[in-house]
Amino acid sequence: MTPILLRIMLVVGLALVVSVIVLTRRAWLPGIGHGLPSIWRIAKITVAEARRRRVLQAVIALVILILLSMTAFSYLSPQEQAKMVIDGGLAAITVFGILLAIFVAAFLIPNEVENRTVYAILAKPVRRSEFVLGKYLGALIVLAAMVAVMTVVLVGVLVTLDHLIKDQAGSSFNPNLAAVVLAAVMSYCSLAVLTALIVLISTVSSTTMTVIAALIIWAVGSLQSQIYVLAESNGGAAKLFLLVLYYLVPHLENFDYRFQAANFVAISVPSAIGAVIVGIGYTLVVLVVASIFFSDRQV
Repeated sequence: MTPILLRIMLVVGLALVVSVIVLTRRAWLPGIGHGLPSIWRIAKITVAEARRRRVLQAVIALVILILLSMTAFSYLSPQEQAKMVIDGGLAAITVFGILLAIFVAAFLIPNEVENRTVYAILAKPVRRSEFVLGKYLGALIVLAAMVAVMTVVLVGVLVTLDHLIKDQAGSSFNPNLAAVVLAAVMSYCSLAVLTALIVLISTVSSTTMTVIAALIIWAVGSLQSQIYVLAESNGGAAKLFLLVLYYLVPHLENFDYRFQAANFVAISVPSAIGAVIVGIGYTLVVLVVASIFFSDRQV
């Protein structure tokens, strides 16, 4: 598909979305006025619950130690050391961010159902869709805080290394901070998409099955280009199955800009914006389905 056709499809899609929003505003505007406070209250409760889990602090401390340990490779050349720190740091943010997303989101709804605390919440004037959206928003806030802390530490490590190398060699290795921050932001966007899917699965499944499904989705979403190649080289039921995976599972690899940041390659801002727009659309659809599933669930 050519870039021009993709842009045309994007513009047409956005025009249709805006038209639907305008035409149906009388139906959903009153609901927003009622729902936003409820969603925000549930999100705050979710954040408070996550803060009480010591494992989150332990993971953050581990990532910080990993990032700080990368300063020990002083035998490498400045460029090689910068590449290693950027690549390793962004990889740590992505991997541990995804593990945190799975750990946080997989327990949100199943724990409420198992502990029967969901009854007390739903007994109040709170719609089930508001409950799902509040849980998702709370998870996003937690993940945003975690990714922000890890990114700040990575930037601090790069700036410190740059100053040390300047003092020793008199030259800078150019830490490429703008690209590093953008790559971290895109990593957070992939976490937002994955978290929405985890919330969807958790509305109809147990915690254990949600974690297993989330790990599978992570693996498949990170290998979508290879899956498409496999689908083209196969036929019959195998090709159909691979194509279903390709089109249904989000393309998490589209949010991965670690290579560009570590190798000082310019990041295409239009492609990053396109990935974010597609991710937002995908997330909205997933959250709508999650709300429908949870509304039909007997709890």
